[in-house]
Amino acid sequence: MKIGTIVGTPDLQAPTLGVVQGPDLDKSLRTAAEWGFEGAELMLKNPALLDSREIRRLLDRYELGLVGLCSGHMWGEDRLGLVGPHPEVCRQAMQRLKAMVDLAAEFGPGTMLNIGRSRGRADEADLDGSWRRTVAALRELADYALPQGVRLVLEPINHYEANMILTTQDGMQMCRDVDRPNLGLILDVYHMNIEDVNVYDSLREAKQYLWHVHFSDNNRKWPGNAHLDFPGVIATLRELGYAGYVSAEILPWPDPETAGRSTIEYLRQYIPRT
Repeated sequence: MKIGTIVGTPDLQAPTLGVVQGPDLDKSLRTAAEWGFEGAELMLKNPALLDSREIRRLLDRYELGLVGLCSGHMWGEDRLGLVGPHPEVCRQAMQRLKAMVDLAAEFGPGTMLNIGRSRGRADEADLDGSWRRTVAALRELADYALPQGVRLVLEPINHYEANMILTTQDGMQMCRDVDRPNLGLILDVYHMNIEDVNVYDSLREAKQYLWHVHFSDNNRKWPGNAHLDFPGVIATLRELGYAGYVSAEILPWPDPETAGRSTIEYLRQYIPRT
């Protein structure tokens, strides 16, 4: 396993759940590397404003792996979601996500694109219909991404922030219904702690689909400052043979440097740098 962090890209206008972000991507990636992170998971909003060649140059310069791309701010800032009451908004969301797929493809086969809040919100008066529309939308996006070698990772999100695909089991069912080889799951222990009956059992159940993991403590701050059992989670991931990144998706509390360095200091007890 390796330790990554969310990095907010320069196209964002609102704060993100990351310890490094801002208009200077060079500074953000340099800082992440200096604090000890091995990978950068890029939280973006509009891929048209980003230069893949420059991103690759900076990742190479600071010896950081690209963990993947996150699409959350296209919902958080622009309210674009694949499913919702307005067809034109859904069309724009699909167009934006396909552009993110195109950007991801420029980093090579296997690059991941996270679909979290960007899936939109279900119509609570027609949850079955919303589920079917989500299946159809994810199939379209997965079919677009497959020939480009891009993997989609669907993120179950707690009921305070979403109203469909809340639990790990919901995510697994959506993966089964979409039935595409390039759709898997990203599991965030913060959301799992709220929604799942047992975090460790859910990780085991999801082994087939488990392509990525987000870490934060139960208060959305750096791992190890509250109550989540990270040694147990990490031991379970090792039991499953998980060898990917765990990315810190956390509030920059009490300040970005303290949060970043504390994340590395705590997790290095259980995930030594190789």
